[in-house]
Amino acid sequence: MLAAGLLEELRDFHRRYNREKVAENRQDYQHGIFQSIGFKEFHEYLISEGNCSPETSALLLQKGIQALKQVTKRYARRQNKWVRNRFLSRPGPNVPPVYGLEVSDLLRWEEDVLKPALEIVESFIQGREPSAEPVKMKYDVNENKRSHRVCELCDRIIIGDREWAGRIRKGFSIFNRLTLKDGETGCRSETGKSPCVAQMQWMQAQRRDKFPRLLAAGFEQVAYSY
Repeated sequence: MLAAGLLEELRDFHRRYNREKVAENRQDYQHGIFQSIGFKEFHEYLISEGNCSPETSALLLQKGIQALKQVTKRYARRQNKWVRNRFLSRPGPNVPPVYGLEVSDLLRWEEDVLKPALEIVESFIQGREPSAEPVKMKYDVNENKRSHRVCELCDRIIIGDREWAGRIRKGFSIFNRLTLKDGETGCRSETGKSPCVAQMQWMQAQRRDKFPRLLAAGFEQVAYSY
């Protein structure tokens, strides 16, 4: 991105659209163009350019470059996770094929990434099958997408085996209610009792070890995050 002119683009935007807002400290990185990768990361460099020593400017530039690399990596990980969860883990007639490309060797970027990607796009536009094979989707023949389970802790109906398994694995019930009332049975399903209660008890034990002083004040008054 830097070689393609990112800094000049940022400088142009800074001069044309954002000079007044930055001067008044009214920029909002949660809306509009500021959500794009690059503006937040190079903010200090842009507002100080020309107003500080060359050494300081160079340090701020390197700081922005490192921040840009980090946010790009995080964004790429989120994209990959979204693709896996949205497409590869949910096979169906409305799910498009997903193609994987080998990107480990940057010296072979054009041969391994650019050309195959263009060929796949051209095949889609022309309505023909590409030569590359799509990534195989995860599929469990025993999975029941219509199963209904009731979580008494959260007072919600959970539909589908995968959603239920994810709920148990991530412990969503525990975040909604930190303690069990006397006599509650926890989560139940049409196939029997789930491990939700056991997982809650395990999490409570972890809290007792990790937050003894907070626990003394009572679960109900403390918000936890993991």
